[in-house]
Amino acid sequence: MNASRTGPPAPLASSAPLASSAHIAPSAPLASPAPLASSAPHAPSDQEGRVRFRLLQAAVQIFDRKGYASASVREVAEAAGVTKPTVYYHFGSKEGLLVAILAEAAVEFTATLDAAAARTGAARERLARLCEDIYELFARNVPVVRVAHAVFLGPRELAPPFDLMVFERALRSAVVRIVAEGQHARELRMAPAEDIALAVMGILEGCTDRQMFPELNQVGTDGLRRILNVLFDGLVIERPASGEVTP
Repeated sequence: MNASRTGPPAPLASSAPLASSAHIAPSAPLASPAPLASSAPHAPSDQEGRVRFRLLQAAVQIFDRKGYASASVREVAEAAGVTKPTVYYHFGSKEGLLVAILAEAAVEFTATLDAAAARTGAARERLARLCEDIYELFARNVPVVRVAHAVFLGPRELAPPFDLMVFERALRSAVVRIVAEGQHARELRMAPAEDIALAVMGILEGCTDRQMFPELNQVGTDGLRRILNVLFDGLVIERPASGEVTP
């Protein structure tokens, strides 16, 4: 979850890279991604839905293991137990498979943020729970997150026709909304809401990114909340002119 191209999440959902991007007004509604092209023009049968799901699962595992560029439609079809024409029927191409993975990830990512932003209660708790929700979503879908990150960090000319910034916009919009509401209720200090949002997102990004590397110590949701509390409580000890530390 890094720069600004569009993170974690896919058939299984997740988000992709969280990046920095354009200004989003505190009151802006969360963006909803467009419906998948493969879902039109007719509703798929239950059997078609199951086949499509198997293909997406197989594609995620193969793209994660081999890399998108090195993977083939034949490998995806064999892993899903279908023929190559079945892949083309559902997705049109290997690129169509990747776009569907990213689009379904965006749907679940945005839905998770919608629910988190709609919670009531103190702004501090709402922000912490939003971060925990996204952390857990990533934990359930690490292969999807790795695939999305690989696309995000890869060569621009190989990027699929998908707006990866949907993840950044949705996350920033949700965090800014909660911050702005907390400031309005006088629960949070009146620093720029965008700055606070970037600080919260930076902590979330650092903790979720570690999940892509099993060799790193994982912070877990308890650790994530503990780190957020450092931000919420502040690091600086105020000292009066006498030099004595204020308790």
